[in-house]
Amino acid sequence: MKSSWPGRLTAPAIAVIGGAGLALADGIAYGRTAGLSVAVVAVVAAIGYYIWGGRDSDTGAMIGRQVDERQRLLRMRAQSLALLAGTVVGLVGYMVAVARKDTVWPFVLILGVEAVAFVVGRAIYADRDAA
Repeated sequence: MKSSWPGRLTAPAIAVIGGAGLALADGIAYGRTAGLSVAVVAVVAAIGYYIWGGRDSDTGAMIGRQVDERQRLLRMRAQSLALLAGTVVGLVGYMVAVARKDTVWPFVLILGVEAVAFVVGRAIYADRDAA
């Protein structure tokens, strides 16, 4: 089934929606000027994503949601590397927080979400015939 939502607009829409939330939070916490500067960055990012999503390249196809199998594998490998980097940073941050006798719950939360997501992902994408 074909979606009526153009794939090229997905990344810009996420940038605008996420940027609006960040701008609102930043504006409440630090004032109108700070919130406005975050909103400007979000709009510029959305425009950049829209332009980049229309290009004839691997990254442009990924942003524009027009990928083939090779590009899906590339995206999956990049996501896997990003998760690995996030896990290492979370573990190092946890160790530093423990050594400084500081608050550790943010690191436990991040690592816990990663662990649960891994288990759920294995359950969802497991090969049913391999057992």
